Amino acid sequence: MTSCFFEEKNIFDESSAQRMNDAMANDFDLLTSSPNGWALNYFPTDDQIGYTLLVNFGKDGSARIAAKNDITGNQYSEYVSLFRMIADNGPVLTFDSYNNILHYFSDAGDVPGPTGLGMEGDYEFIVMDTSSPDKILLKGKKRGVYMDLVRLPENQDWKDYFTKLDNMNSLLFNKNISQILLSVGDSIYTLDNGLSHIFVAVPYGGDPITENEKIPFIVTDNGIILSKTVTYNSSDMREFKLSDDKNELVCTDEGAIAKITSLYPADLFFSIINNYKAIALINSDANMSASVKNAYTAVDNGVTARSRKLTYIQFVNDRNWKNSLVIGTSRTGSPNVDGFLSFTMTKKNDLEIELAFNGFSGSFESNGKAYYDSYDGVSDFVAFIAGSYTLEVKGNALSSGLLRLTSKSDPNKWFDLQAK
Repeated sequence: MTSCFFEEKNIFDESSAQRMNDAMANDFDLLTSSPNGWALNYFPTDDQIGYTLLVNFGKDGSARIAAKNDITGNQYSEYVSLFRMIADNGPVLTFDSYNNILHYFSDAGDVPGPTGLGMEGDYEFIVMDTSSPDKILLKGKKRGVYMDLVRLPENQDWKDYFTKLDNMNSLLFNKNISQILLSVGDSIYTLDNGLSHIFVAVPYGGDPITENEKIPFIVTDNGIILSKTVTYNSSDMREFKLSDDKNELVCTDEGAIAKITSLYPADLFFSIINNYKAIALINSDANMSASVKNAYTAVDNGVTARSRKLTYIQFVNDRNWKNSLVIGTSRTGSPNVDGFLSFTMTKKNDLEIELAFNGFSGSFESNGKAYYDSYDGVSDFVAFIAGSYTLEVKGNALSSGLLRLTSKSDPNKWFDLQAK
């Protein structure tokens, strides 16, 4: 015989209200479990740059929040307000009394952003993932932007933490270098404008006007986090960590094969000078071979003999004087005087360029010809430095702007160039 039992076993031992209360209590306990608080990687919206806020949650419902960024005049500031956990479609962290730092992003007053909307940021956050005791995933309740709370070490001074972020930013980005590379599998993209914390991503060799995508990010103490997950070449990417050798940012998202590196050396050379920056020879024994040192010293002696001082020898692509070798000299009490010598600079491949002196058949700068004709060592140096070179990025590959050029015809002829 069969028995008909019409009563199903209760799947949940507790009511939904009780489960919500338990979840909020657990989240409260986790938030207040960090004695030194958390770093909140905050994005007002996913098309704006990120801001680091440090938050310490007290068991009494207080929240101490600190920042050092453009909204605080780049000075360290902190304010205390209140927080609590509330129920919505899941546990929600709310900061329900005004905080001068956090609520600046959601104010609709006289702050950057569309008139009457302010920065459109959130002050209430859905708690999405607490599976790690050291990292909590939040989502802005209004804008839906994902943000991370990362537990701070107990011995981390808050002011020193912002100094660490400043140092990381300097390590990653250089005002003289406008582009770096994103490699995703076998696909390559250029990332422009990193210093602004909004990458302009373009497929390598693509049209920067029609094929660009803007990607805001935030600098962390160990790399960068994008404002949202981006997908290139079937890889989902959001978080990048600086490698141990500090030469690249490696994506840490599961399944992603992606890294951010320096441009190819030849492209880096042209990126610097085409950005109207200079890249100069470094006059030291560690940065040039003996033969180059001798040629450089001959120019220095020739300039000194004319009662002037050699201030630099560098390559530029100036607005007025295109693709030139520039010799700069000075005299006490007088401004620096530049002598421009026209060069053709040609990319042969990703690792090789050719430098060729153009002579004086066309337009030239009078000081350059005067140096060439009258200063001992200059004409010899110009002839000596012309030729084909292989290039190598030296130092911190992401932002050093340091290149080593080695002659294709003579491996003992090499010199370093530094972006200025």
